[in-house]
Amino acid sequence: MKKQSTKKRHFLNFIYVLLILLLLSWILVWGNNSFYKKWKLKRKIDRMEQQYNTLKAQNDSLSDYNYRLKTDPEAAEEVAREEHGLIKSDETVFIFKEASSDSLKQENKSGKK
Repeated sequence: MKKQSTKKRHFLNFIYVLLILLLLSWILVWGNNSFYKKWKLKRKIDRMEQQYNTLKAQNDSLSDYNYRLKTDPEAAEEVAREEHGLIKSDETVFIFKEASSDSLKQENKSGKK
């Protein structure tokens, strides 16, 4: 009779340990409010906050640039010159073209002679 009770006791101990392990794994990993899921959400929130700060800085920079273009005539002139190639009426513009490979070959031949 003692053998059966010790077998039952071992079996019950095994069941208790198994239930405790399942409960702990549910709390740590599988549950909706598990530590693992909260950790992942925290990392995602940190990444999103970092992206938000980056976009906010870019937006502020563009807002300042826009305000400067609207209020500062020199800034508007600078953009018109750089992006649209505009010039003043009394200015002279020199446009330099890159040398083609044919003209470079001819110069090399004539320079060697």
